[in-house]
Amino acid sequence: MSQEKTAISMFLRDLYDIEPLPIEEEFELAKRIQQGDEAALDKLVTHNLRFVVSLVKQTPTSKYGRVDLEDLIAAGYESMIKAAQTWKPQEGIKFIGYARLFIDRAVIRCVENTGNIIRLPVNICEDIRKLKYNERLMLQKLGRQPTVQELAEELGFTDKRIHELRGFLLREPKSLD
Repeated sequence: MSQEKTAISMFLRDLYDIEPLPIEEEFELAKRIQQGDEAALDKLVTHNLRFVVSLVKQTPTSKYGRVDLEDLIAAGYESMIKAAQTWKPQEGIKFIGYARLFIDRAVIRCVENTGNIIRLPVNICEDIRKLKYNERLMLQKLGRQPTVQELAEELGFTDKRIHELRGFLLREPKSLD
């Protein structure tokens, strides 16, 4: 086993020794973070890092074929720091519930920015994801493939936009040789 694989294995093994914090302690740490306490930020993020790893592992491998697990964990970790800095416990939301949105978004962006041969802008990737999801949903509901007009109406897009998005899905990279 390579030294790199051993390091990530040890990191993941050590991670599972860290227990999640009680909600009262999370609230107290959040107050300290708002006052600029770096140690509180570090403690809150460290005790919730296991959640980042579990979210990354739930991402289907076909989605991030060319992106290393370490890179996805790092993107999730960075986004959790941002979430910890903006979380307001008085809203009654647990930290991990608030941070999940940040982590999911960061992992998706990391995959979209580095996981493909050809990088598409994030807004196009989001529209393609909506198109695929709604197409599957309508297929189940209607029992047949939805028409372009039905999809456009459901998504609030024009027929031209649906054809454009499908075109992005059909494109294959071509060699410049």
